Amino acid sequence: MNYLEFIELVGRRARIGSHEDVSRAVQSTLETLAECLPGPQVRRLAEKLPKEAAMYLAPASDSEEYSIHEFFERISERSSLPKPIATQRAWAVLSVVEQQLSLKEFNELLSALPRQYERLFEFAV
Repeated sequence: MNYLEFIELVGRRARIGSHEDVSRAVQSTLETLAECLPGPQVRRLAEKLPKEAAMYLAPASDSEEYSIHEFFERISERSSLPKPIATQRAWAVLSVVEQQLSLKEFNELLSALPRQYERLFEFAV
């Protein structure tokens, strides 16, 4: 899948009309996700995404562990959107990310995250 297809799919799932708004949702979600993952997992995930999306997956020196609430709060702040809208858009992004991974790769991603983060993908649009 190329970046345009990736963006269009996120836009449809999140019901966003503006390419700029979809890009902001992708950026804020992936930057926040990268903070939660160890560096090797960030790099593996980046290899599976279009390069324009993967550029938002900068490995942090140390992964952080924070609640799901804090995860969505950070996305809301990064995207300058109210939390309910930012959350809906993040779920759309995560559902498209999940679609890019094999079952094995997806399970590896989940195992690199705290257990509570499984909920990030359970409710993906």
